[in-house]
Amino acid sequence: MPRLGNVNLLGVLLAAIAIYFVGFLWYGLLFSEAYMNGIGVFFNDSGDTARWLEADGIKSRTGMGEEGAWMIGGFLIPLVLAFGLGWYMKKLQIASVGAAAGFGLLLSLLIGVPLMAYGLVYSPWHDWPAFFVDASHTMVSFVAGAVVLSFFK
Repeated sequence: MPRLGNVNLLGVLLAAIAIYFVGFLWYGLLFSEAYMNGIGVFFNDSGDTARWLEADGIKSRTGMGEEGAWMIGGFLIPLVLAFGLGWYMKKLQIASVGAAAGFGLLLSLLIGVPLMAYGLVYSPWHDWPAFFVDASHTMVSFVAGAVVLSFFK
């Protein structure tokens, strides 16, 4: 299997897919309403028009428009995260599922969740539910990615 920096690229791809799927579950199915309300994005009853506040007033948009391209481009984030997890796991010689899960959780708590806290502190809403959605998504994503990577030597 091809490698980059001694990291199995098939493992990176599958870990990125797992991370992306966690995001779909978190933000698309399980916690979408709490998150959107928390960040100040609201949809009409039919769900086809979004409204949000910007510096120059309330904006609205009907349909996905360019967001579809952004969602596809957003797959780069899990790819980079998966590669970083894989590279660091190789460096530390983490190979078992349990060690990988612990590593992912620790890294998420020391790096990922504090980064998510910027939104809580600096957004005008200071919304705890949105922060908890972001933080839990980060923790589960790091663990899922690390666990998938543990299956690839």
